[in-house]
Amino acid sequence: MTATEEPGTATPTRHLLAATTAHLEELIRRANTPGNLDGMLAHHILSRRRLSFDWDTSPMTPAWLTDNEHRFAHSHGLAVLGYGLAGFPSTTASQAAAREHLAAGLPALMRKNPFQDDGVTFVNDPRQIVGLALAVTTVHDDAPQARVWLAEILQDSRLRPANVLLGLFQEHARHILGTTAILPVDARSIHDPVEAACLHWLTVSARDIPQTEQDELRRLQSRLLTDILLTDVGQASAPRAALLLEATAHIVTASIDETLLSRSHVGVLLSRFEAAMRQWRHDGDDRDSPIRWPITSEREIQNILWLMLRPVFDDLVEEETLRRLGHSTYRADFGVPSLGLLIEVKYARKAGDFKSFEKEIYDDYIGYLSGNTSYRQMTVFIYDESSSVQEHDTTRNALLKLPDIIDVIIVCRPSHVPKPSRTPRRRRSRNQRTDELQAPE
Repeated sequence: MTATEEPGTATPTRHLLAATTAHLEELIRRANTPGNLDGMLAHHILSRRRLSFDWDTSPMTPAWLTDNEHRFAHSHGLAVLGYGLAGFPSTTASQAAAREHLAAGLPALMRKNPFQDDGVTFVNDPRQIVGLALAVTTVHDDAPQARVWLAEILQDSRLRPANVLLGLFQEHARHILGTTAILPVDARSIHDPVEAACLHWLTVSARDIPQTEQDELRRLQSRLLTDILLTDVGQASAPRAALLLEATAHIVTASIDETLLSRSHVGVLLSRFEAAMRQWRHDGDDRDSPIRWPITSEREIQNILWLMLRPVFDDLVEEETLRRLGHSTYRADFGVPSLGLLIEVKYARKAGDFKSFEKEIYDDYIGYLSGNTSYRQMTVFIYDESSSVQEHDTTRNALLKLPDIIDVIIVCRPSHVPKPSRTPRRRRSRNQRTDELQAPE
C-alpha cells in the first residue's frame, strides 16, 4: 500500500506483486526435495524468509546419506554436504557421517583440474561453488588445506566467469571464505533483473554498507522491483527465482520500514525511557535474594538505550567513530546510518552538569555534523541522576536552537533506584580527558 492509498483498497500493483510472489514460490517449491542442489542454493538465499511452504531440502538424515554415498565421490555431492552442514539442524551422527564423506572426497577433488578446456567444472556452477565454499569452511579444522585450495582457485587469473551472475556467485564464495573481493560491478551496467537481484542480495548481506553504496543501493532498488514485476520469469530455475523473491521481499520490507521508522520515531522511543524503567530491578530488603541493577554512569544508560533501540533499528551502531576534524577525533555514542542520525548520551550527577553539557554538546555538534555526509542530524539524551528538573527546559531550549539537533530528551532517575554513593574526588576537565585519549602509548 502506498502512502496515498486507502486501507483495504485493491490496486493492480498489489495484485501483480502477489501473483509474482506466488509464481516465484512455486518455481522454488519444485526443487524443494532432499539433496536437490537448485533447492539448496535457493534455501541458502532465502533461509531468513518465511515462505508459504516448509523447506524439505535437507540431506542431513541417516537414510539420505546412506542412499547417496555414490554422489560423494563427485563435486556436486560434496557441495550438497556443505549446504547440509552449514544450513540445517541434524543429529551428531549425521554430522559425523557428513564430515567423514567430506574428508574422504575433498582430497580427490583437489587433485583434479578445475579449469578444464570444456568448461564443465564446479567453478562454473553457482550451486557447486557456493556449496563447496560452505563445505571447506565448515570442516576447516579437520581439513584446513581444502579451504586454502579453494581460495586460491577463486583468486586464479584463469577464472573467467562466462556471465555476470556466475561472477557474482563466485564473489559470494570468496565472501564465505573470507578472501579479498576481486569483482568490481557497476549496478548501472546490469540490465538482467536476476543479475541485479543477485548484486542486491550480496550488497545487503554485507550489512556494513558505506553511505555512498547506500545511495547506489537505493537507486538499484528503485528500478529492480519494477523490473521484477514487469518481467516474465517463465520457468526460471529455483536459485534465479529465489534471488528475485529475496529482492522483492527485502525491498518491500525496507519500504515499509522507511515509511514507519523516522528520526522522530527515535525520539518517541527515547521519551518512553521513564515508563520503561518501571521494570528496572532494584529490590528491597524484604526479599530473600534481592536483585539490584545499579545505575552509576553513562555506560549503563547506553546499555539500556541499546536494548530499547536495537530491536527497532536494525542498523544501530554503537560508538560510531567519525572522521577527523583538525587535530580532533570524534566518536558519537550511537548512530543510525539509514536515518543519518547521531544520538549523544549524557549522565548528569548534579544541577551544574547541565551548563557544562550545553558547551560540550555544542562542540561535539560542530565536529559530528560539519561536512560529515553520512550523518545530518542529532538527538540528545540526558539522564538526570540528581532530578534537577529546574534545569531541564533551559538546556533543552538552548540545544534545540541548533538547527540540526532535532530532539532533546531529558529523563530523571526512577525513585526506586537509589542515588549511587560515591567517594568525593576531583573531576577531570573535558580537556584533560581528551588529552589522555589522544596521548601516544
